[in-house]
Amino acid sequence: MLKKRIFTLIVLLIIICKTTFTQVKGGFEAIFNVPLGMGITIIHKNVEVQGNPKGKVNFQGGIEANLGYMFQIKEKMGFSLLGVMGYSYTETKYSKYNDTVRYKFIDNDLYFGIMPKFNFYSCSIGLNVGYKITLTPNSSYYTPEIGNIEIKHDIYARLYIRAVFDYSFFVGIDSAVNLGFYIGYDFGNYWSQTSRYLNVVENETFGNVDIGIQFGYRYGPKF
Repeated sequence: MLKKRIFTLIVLLIIICKTTFTQVKGGFEAIFNVPLGMGITIIHKNVEVQGNPKGKVNFQGGIEANLGYMFQIKEKMGFSLLGVMGYSYTETKYSKYNDTVRYKFIDNDLYFGIMPKFNFYSCSIGLNVGYKITLTPNSSYYTPEIGNIEIKHDIYARLYIRAVFDYSFFVGIDSAVNLGFYIGYDFGNYWSQTSRYLNVVENETFGNVDIGIQFGYRYGPKF
């Protein structure tokens, strides 16, 4: 249901913009990216958490498609409205009690979103916002007493937001190689109930600061 609503919203926005700016030059735009980077886990202070929790650095990667329309504002300047769909491999790690208690979450996610993007000369700045939906969760918990064990990982939609900066190396009238970087945040990871066994409390919440590079291919009109 959530995926259907997001997809419908993206289609409606593109139709509205295309109808509103019928006299504006532009064209269909498609971008295929491979983002690679790292995440830094942040523990929120919304509830009292014991053990002095500390976030860790982790790996992230994936593949992403952006589809939509670019409206040319003037020469070498344009505005794009793109729907976003992708797959991401996301790790989340943090520890407590001087690193003697450790948590690790590995999520294989599908994500859907929308990205308005401002283009000027060969550069572009966009804001990618949407939801991640976990397909195959994999979580582990470690203490010296019991070692490393697998634990249950709840599945739910998680909000993400990402600022994207790209530079396009044009290799034709409507083709370019993109190189860029991104910074953002993944919201919404939390424990749904208190567990003494896992050393967690209800609504103990954490997320990831995302930083990385991306490279890919862009099809569409020049800015």
